[in-house]
Amino acid sequence: MNFLLTRFDRTASNMLDTPNFFWDSEPTLHPLYQAVREYLEIKPRIQVLNERCRVFLDLAEILSDSINDVKMTRITWIIIVLIVLSILVTCTEVFLRFAILAKGKGEKGVGGAAVFSPVAVVGGGRDL
Repeated sequence: MNFLLTRFDRTASNMLDTPNFFWDSEPTLHPLYQAVREYLEIKPRIQVLNERCRVFLDLAEILSDSINDVKMTRITWIIIVLIVLSILVTCTEVFLRFAILAKGKGEKGVGGAAVFSPVAVVGGGRDL
């Protein structure tokens, strides 16, 4: 956006310059050109246009930032929801594994078969 403002400023400064025609071909018309330019208040009008363009560019920058903030907020909420879903899936998996292990221990214990705990197997075969 600063590029547009800089380009506009250069165009405005080119408008304030005296054309080569008045320097080369008709130097006697140069005072008339200066008088007409002062009468039409070209320089103050260009300054007003520059200020208005700066206001519009600032407004466009604010709107762009606002749109970017809304998009980033949406993306952040999507990431949060995905993390929560991942945690829920992991917790469900852990609870289901414990339920399957508990069910397996209960069935082996009822049938009279020996029940081995993972700690006992790892601990050298000693039953706790």
